[in-house]
Amino acid sequence: MFYRLYKIKPTTLNIRIKLLLIFFMLSGSKELRAQAQTRVGLLPSINYNHEINKVWEVNFKFESRHLVLEKSTSQSSVFKYKYLLSDVFALVGRRVGLNSKVVLGVLTRIEPDEVSYRTIQQFIFQTKIENFRVAHRIATDQTFSSTESNEFRLRYRLSVEIPLSGLKVDVKEFYFKFNTEVLNSIQDNEYDIELRAVPNIGYVINEQHKIELGLDNRFVSFTDNQTHFTSWITINWFL
Repeated sequence: MFYRLYKIKPTTLNIRIKLLLIFFMLSGSKELRAQAQTRVGLLPSINYNHEINKVWEVNFKFESRHLVLEKSTSQSSVFKYKYLLSDVFALVGRRVGLNSKVVLGVLTRIEPDEVSYRTIQQFIFQTKIENFRVAHRIATDQTFSSTESNEFRLRYRLSVEIPLSGLKVDVKEFYFKFNTEVLNSIQDNEYDIELRAVPNIGYVINEQHKIELGLDNRFVSFTDNQTHFTSWITINWFL
């Protein structure tokens, strides 16, 4: 009897937490959108990971941004397609513990009229709470451009992955992943902050491939009292 109760209780708790996560995500983003200049766009990406051995791994990623809709607080929504940029990532990770690793890399940002570069440093560690997989990422990056001042950022991201059937994510099963991130930025001696909330629904196709569909919600420029909200519709292919 005790064994059965022990098994039922975590499942009930997991369902409640899932519903609360979705509720706060939707209600919070709706309230902030009403007070902000809003943009909506597409953010497709391809993400390739390869383990060299038990210690080292490499990651290559390509993503691009496409603006679809734009709206200010005093105007109605305007359809406005525009290609914005493409990012190419190259990262090298080294495991430094059972559930942690250090990652170093570079990003090349290609825009219609310029190319800029970013250096990246990350520390990632993971934990598991019941059937939740929780990951923490502390990162810094530095962006260098010929047309703008250098930008320096400090970031923290919390990621939670929840299987939607069973106790773990298996092949041909769906999962829910929620990322929330705080970015602190300094450029031209001016400080700014950005908040991100990224819900995703993922599906594991096979052992090598999975796909995620979600919304990358970004709330920017709180410090100048002119909040800007951007929501990217994301399509992520992992291989």
